[in-house]
Amino acid sequence: MIGLTSRLVKEVRTVGYHHGDLRTALIDAGTALVSEGGLPALSVAEAARRTGVSAAAPYRHFPSRQDFVVAVAGRAAQDLDAAMRAAADAAGDDPVEAIAAAAAAYVRFAATRRAGFDLIFAPELHGVHDEELRDAARSVSDIVLLRAIDATGGDPHAAIDVVPQFMVVTQGAASMHVLGTFGDLEWAADLAAKTMRRLLQAPDGAAQTS
Repeated sequence: MIGLTSRLVKEVRTVGYHHGDLRTALIDAGTALVSEGGLPALSVAEAARRTGVSAAAPYRHFPSRQDFVVAVAGRAAQDLDAAMRAAADAAGDDPVEAIAAAAAAYVRFAATRRAGFDLIFAPELHGVHDEELRDAARSVSDIVLLRAIDATGGDPHAAIDVVPQFMVVTQGAASMHVLGTFGDLEWAADLAAKTMRRLLQAPDGAAQTS
């Protein structure tokens, strides 16, 4: 995943936009900017420069910076969904192991793409009603929720409790890595996986309460 992000950054920097879908090219550039410097680095003007178009061109697709943030966040949520789903599916039929694998995938993605706290949960997106972003966020939650129903013996209340626990654990691990407290990304990802595993397996753990 790190290699994919680095390649995306390099391609957007060097190739630019020559023809085809300008909206997609701008979102690609925005994704690279967030990967490099977080949400503060997301600039419509810089995305235009990197795609080789005028500063006014993006506004045909994104009337405001918030519209651009929403579009880049939607792409990030879709990519996060794909990364988590692939990891969970690869873990097999055990729902606990699937959730643990999804937790590790989330940490790797959020830390390398800066697409967790910085973007998908950006304050400026609070209250924004975008169908594509909402559907992607719901799909991410469902990866955990549906498996949590099995992991908690079919208890829907306990399963719902797992989702915010998952977010606290994974966002915490990813943020600590970005801040430099957890220097090794794989260690941080493994810690998140182990923590979710313990929560789900503990007879009286938080994930078992309603």
